[in-house]
Amino acid sequence: MEMIFNLDDIFKGEYAYECIFLISVSLFFTILFLQSGIDKIVSFSGNLTYFQNHFKNTFLKNQVKLSLIFITLLECITGLLFFLSLIYLIIAGGDNGFGLLTALEVFYFPALVFAFITLCSLFFGQRVAQDYVGAVNLGIYFLITLVAFSLPVLFLEFT
Repeated sequence: MEMIFNLDDIFKGEYAYECIFLISVSLFFTILFLQSGIDKIVSFSGNLTYFQNHFKNTFLKNQVKLSLIFITLLECITGLLFFLSLIYLIIAGGDNGFGLLTALEVFYFPALVFAFITLCSLFFGQRVAQDYVGAVNLGIYFLITLVAFSLPVLFLEFT
């Protein structure tokens, strides 16, 4: 029986495995940040009510609407950068190092910078609201982001 979907046909070349790793990370974060940002846009009033209650006993209680808009923009920009990274990586397909390095430089690393900023902003809010369980959950995403940053950097060090 012949396989319909063969990774070797899509990802050829010396950098196929690195490209698959980067595509996986980009897909994960595209889903994470775009879904969250779009959800905040679609149900803005519900999110605003939830966060007004969440921050009612903090110094941020009067800045909830502005903070929600800021976080929504950060999440959407981060998700969009990862989506562009995903598309570029699929097109480059690991065929040559130049395409992979260009994807890293133009989309992937800027997306990771935005991911760090977004996650730190969310973490700050969770700590201020004393939602320690939510802060711990964000810590897991932060660790995933560190791995997503570290492995390509190590890859670049050894090439």
